[in-house]
Amino acid sequence: MPLGAGGHWSIILRDLGVPLGLFMSFMGFYGMLQNNSDPYSLGPATSVMLLTSLYGGVLAAFGYFWGFRSESSANQENRFNDVKWWAPSSPIAIFLVTTIWVMDLTGGLGSFFMALPLSVAVLTSLIALIYSDKKNLTKAISQSFLLSAMLNVLIGLIVYFQGNELNENHLGLEIAILGIVYSLTFYICFYIWTYKNGADAEIESTLMNWHWLEVSGLIIFMFLAPETIRESMLNTRAESAEETIQFRIEELERKLEEIGKVEQQ
Repeated sequence: MPLGAGGHWSIILRDLGVPLGLFMSFMGFYGMLQNNSDPYSLGPATSVMLLTSLYGGVLAAFGYFWGFRSESSANQENRFNDVKWWAPSSPIAIFLVTTIWVMDLTGGLGSFFMALPLSVAVLTSLIALIYSDKKNLTKAISQSFLLSAMLNVLIGLIVYFQGNELNENHLGLEIAILGIVYSLTFYICFYIWTYKNGADAEIESTLMNWHWLEVSGLIIFMFLAPETIRESMLNTRAESAEETIQFRIEELERKLEEIGKVEQQ
């Protein structure tokens, strides 16, 4: 499809390497959450998630620097008039079918549906579509996907920190991850479709990749990072309470020993 539009393969790697790497990372991590409740598995799962993102970053870097080697080919204008509707539709269909298959394989297709983050992603895109003028429509829609991801991450954080139970904290993490999964799905499909009208350059994908990394980093450091100040304070309080209970137990044991000695006398 990109070659049919006159685009160079390095552009596709440069623009979609990071989004695809992050997309597969969060897909796999969400599937792990659905199938495993062991807290000790979060560390290895996070390392695998970061590894997948690393692969996407390497592909993006390879495409970016290869563009300097073939600058005349990589920077030529797309012949979007030659692109038929089925050219972008085919890779989009393959991507969506693969996504559905991975969802069903990792956590079950039904577990990847949540009304709240999906509604945020759809509504944000519709607002951009309705209120943006035609000249800036492509850029506005692509950035609306990023905005919806940010909103879902913030909503997830609110739910997470307001929750007092494990299930509520788990829900906040699910909202944040699914929000990014939905937004990246829309973004990747939209990027591919822009080759139909030659508007792919308007997305400013190189800058968008940095923003996607920033949003993903927010999830990693807020949800999956080492012990936070809040957790440290809770652990300190728990340790203090445990020490108090242990002291009382030792005191009771000492009194029982004294009572036993008195009875023996």
